[in-house]
Amino acid sequence: MAEIPQYRLDGLEGKLLTLHTLRELGPCGNLQLIAFMAENDLMNYFDLQSALYELAQRGQVVREQVPGDDRYAITPLGEEAITLFQGRLGASALDKVDAAVPAFRERLRRERELHAAISHEGRNEYHAHMGISEGGMRLMQLDLSLPTAELAERFRGNWAQMARDIYDYIINRLSGEGRP
Repeated sequence: MAEIPQYRLDGLEGKLLTLHTLRELGPCGNLQLIAFMAENDLMNYFDLQSALYELAQRGQVVREQVPGDDRYAITPLGEEAITLFQGRLGASALDKVDAAVPAFRERLRRERELHAAISHEGRNEYHAHMGISEGGMRLMQLDLSLPTAELAERFRGNWAQMARDIYDYIINRLSGEGRP
């Protein structure tokens, strides 16, 4: 796990860095923003949450609740703010964001295509919700009822490596092209 950034940005710098990051990454979840900032040693959790709260209050970002997270996107007011005050941010912070965005955006794209989550439905019932999407279209969605959290977590954890093979197997079997 990444170290907590030693240098703390002042409030304005933190908000500007958050706006710049959202502009470059595009709409993304709170957990994704936390990961991006921490992995790239840009901002700590508390400063990011404070910046997001203030930006949402000012209408510079929009917050949308999605299952298990919040998704943030920059608004036209946020675009205007970053255009006016971007000079307040050091070039090294901007360069760091710009250099890290392509790989992180690719990672987000892959995460959006393969998704897996767990829900707890009752005393001994856990659901592993797993799916594959491509180009915004849902190709397959599985909801498996499992007896333990550990088993549900194992299914969720293995999904990324096994999803394509499982999808191909199902398609081949149901189309009659697979071996009996």
